Amino acid sequence: MSLFTSADVAAFRSERLLAAAPERADLSDAALLDRLRTAEKEVGRKLRVQLEPTEIIGNDATPAEIAALNGAPYIQEPGYDYDPSFFQGERWGAIQLRHKPVLAVHEIVFVYPSPFTARYTVPSGWIRVDRRAGRINLVPTGGYFGLPLAPYVMQVLGGGRSIPFMIQVRYRTGLADVRGDWPDILDVIYKSAALSILEDAFAPQSGSISGDGLSQSLSVDMAKHREVVDLKLFGKDGSNGGLRAAIHGIPMMVL
Repeated sequence: MSLFTSADVAAFRSERLLAAAPERADLSDAALLDRLRTAEKEVGRKLRVQLEPTEIIGNDATPAEIAALNGAPYIQEPGYDYDPSFFQGERWGAIQLRHKPVLAVHEIVFVYPSPFTARYTVPSGWIRVDRRAGRINLVPTGGYFGLPLAPYVMQVLGGGRSIPFMIQVRYRTGLADVRGDWPDILDVIYKSAALSILEDAFAPQSGSISGDGLSQSLSVDMAKHREVVDLKLFGKDGSNGGLRAAIHGIPMMVL
């Protein structure tokens, strides 16, 4: 899946490429679409976000579960560890998800490593989500909470060791509408795609033209153009950050 289709190629060629590199505007539609999609993936990695809604499913998802997604983008990930302090103090069943922002939490399941593979689905009313930070807390709202007893569970309840990958979270992550809500991300992708085409042309960094007593010099510094793109992505040094900070918040460290 991608934000871009063949319908975007003509606009990219006329509005971006002809201005930046007119000598490369004769590239095929397929080549330009490939550059747009490559730049899209690069920008997504730098921003650490999926640029379209993406389903997060378990590593053990069956072919039937994957087929039920009907072609929607998905990522498979392992579960989260359960330790004896999961509900102690002020943790309230805290789970820090690997992907953010969070668009929806579909299901949280405790999968016990017993011969009978007991499962417990957390009531949806317990789930509290900080969507931007990708943090979940489980706050019991009443009702019965029954944990299937097994040697592993008894050990954990008694203050024993943690259980790896016991908590399975099924959720949706990414940006819901990049075209409508984040047009500046599209601008960065177009710029990155145009720059990649310029770089492949191996244009000289400087040159001069002279004739009939007139002369003209030119210089191209690709690093400066890349700095403009990075400025939009990460902001100036000492600032609150660019697009990445707008999506994830200001990075902080507590010592």
